[in-house]
Amino acid sequence: MERLFLMIFFFTMFLIGTNTFIISPLLPTLRELYHVSTNQAAWLIGTYALGFALAALVAGPLSDHRNRKHVMAVGILGFALSTLACAFAPGFTTMLFFRFLAGIFSAFIGPQVWAAIPVLFPPARIGKAMGIVMAGLSVSQVIGVPIGSFLSAYHWSFPFLAVGIASLGAFVLIIRKLPDLLPPTSITKLGTNNARVAIFARYMDLLRLPQASRSFIGYFVFMTGVYAVFSFYGVWLSDQYQQSVTEIGLITLVIGLGNTAGSLLSGWLLERWKRSTILTVGFLGSALLYLVLPYIPGVGFLQVVLFFIYCFGGVLVPVLMGYLQSLSVTSRGTISSLTNACMYIGTFIASSFAGSLYSNFGFVGISTFATFTFLIAYFLFVWRTGKLTVTSQA
Repeated sequence: MERLFLMIFFFTMFLIGTNTFIISPLLPTLRELYHVSTNQAAWLIGTYALGFALAALVAGPLSDHRNRKHVMAVGILGFALSTLACAFAPGFTTMLFFRFLAGIFSAFIGPQVWAAIPVLFPPARIGKAMGIVMAGLSVSQVIGVPIGSFLSAYHWSFPFLAVGIASLGAFVLIIRKLPDLLPPTSITKLGTNNARVAIFARYMDLLRLPQASRSFIGYFVFMTGVYAVFSFYGVWLSDQYQQSVTEIGLITLVIGLGNTAGSLLSGWLLERWKRSTILTVGFLGSALLYLVLPYIPGVGFLQVVLFFIYCFGGVLVPVLMGYLQSLSVTSRGTISSLTNACMYIGTFIASSFAGSLYSNFGFVGISTFATFTFLIAYFLFVWRTGKLTVTSQA
């Protein structure tokens, strides 16, 4: 049964990743389709991220008291329908609205996946399971985004139709194959004697844990840098290297391969290296590569650098997610929601702020910004904390 659960979670995260990432290589096409500027087109990323971030702050604490299977099913159904609606959006404003809805519904999916893994898998296999499921996001770059790029060469709506229809299939799998995922009875002891703890109180209880506030700030900063680059790499490749949407899809394939390799490597590394060592190599190595990225002379060498950048990222995310999930065994939904909110608030800010950086300083401004975010994340996660300690109760 564990393999079946992994398949469902992997497939679900693959669909979310494809829908999240497909916009970046499509930005040049959508920019021309809707006759908007680069800054305006970036709102197709930012609006999705904003919907996700706002909903995620509520989804996790609420789901900690409910059957996670049912929450996940409602989320994937709404995600499927809103993504299908994107394929028929007649104008830019309508597309923004449907992207916003897709972000809201996707916020109810991811937290349930991450919170379900420690319940459905034994402790010895949790790290490996998280790495495999995280690889679903990476494989979406390897397979989903390039296929979406190729489909968009025929018509821009085809990627949204494909993701929407596949998401309906995921809905059927969740309903038919996942067991009920009921909240633990110990959750009633979290923060108050009332089982239905106020959302604000649950976050306050969580953030009072040792290292928690610093860790979530570090995750937010890290994700802001990652998505500042990812949001505009398609536009950059089009403007500086004159790459077509199909060629951008092929480069995205290389990025996804690097991310997938890193995700699968993360579990192996955790068995052999200290977490602080992995984070040090990942953060500092990424900072250096982002710094030199705009100066790469040719597309061939550029793809090699991008592969290693996203390989580092593929290692970092599951390691960070595993650490954050271990902060409390009774608030995993809240933790998942807060990490996802940090990610998508970072994406929203990145897609907005980085647009101005790109307009004024070119891609150099974005890559330099990303370098600083990785150095700050290293400072918050490793340099100031030394050994990362974990608390089992919140």
